[in-house]
Amino acid sequence: MALAKVLARDWTLEVEGTTTGTFVPVGGINTFGFGGTKTDTDTGDFDSEGWAEHLVTERAHSLTLSGFFIEDQTTGERDPGQAIIDELATKIGEEAIGNFKLTSPGGTVYTFSGSVEPAEVGGGKNDATSWGATITVNGKVTVS
Repeated sequence: MALAKVLARDWTLEVEGTTTGTFVPVGGINTFGFGGTKTDTDTGDFDSEGWAEHLVTERAHSLTLSGFFIEDQTTGERDPGQAIIDELATKIGEEAIGNFKLTSPGGTVYTFSGSVEPAEVGGGKNDATSWGATITVNGKVTVS
């Protein structure tokens, strides 16, 4: 086995189409971060002899994306993946939950559902227009 460092640019993100049910690549991403948090409950007692003890009671994950707004300047057609994410960002309730696949260069697939918080779109007079989102994972991440 030859373990090697991988380039972040070789990861892929796909989002499931809200009407098609097929996964669509998300274009224009130049930075991503997939991380997690946990919640602990203190289980220390007199028998702990002064040492802290805990149980993990909850875990949460999120995926933060930033990149560039992709659009056909003639037709206004958006990058299909970005358009689906932007659409999810306008929904409420169960309709706001989308399905995502984040795939490593070696083929490990992280599959999860989540809701979208859009990032600010914009830039300065000499900038490419920014685009991004934070996807808050809903439930457990499946790794295959």
